[in-house]
Amino acid sequence: MPKFHVIPGTPTPLTEAEQVRQRIRAMPKPCALLQCHRCGGREAIQTKVGMVFKDGRASGGTKQLLCALCMLKGERVVLG
Repeated sequence: MPKFHVIPGTPTPLTEAEQVRQRIRAMPKPCALLQCHRCGGREAIQTKVGMVFKDGRASGGTKQLLCALCMLKGERVVLG
């Protein structure tokens, strides 16, 4: 059986936007403030999963908070 070897990859390019994200992630966050664990953003979108239509009206569903900045990049990151 062949052995698995991990080689060191090239680091991601350190752009100006990534430097800002790293700085925000490193800052101490207030306990009552939601913050994305992936990008460090503090904007959220509330969505409902599993809604059904009854008599022409939407009802039910489970609420979830998604990171707005990750959503703009096409990623679905659930907060809290």
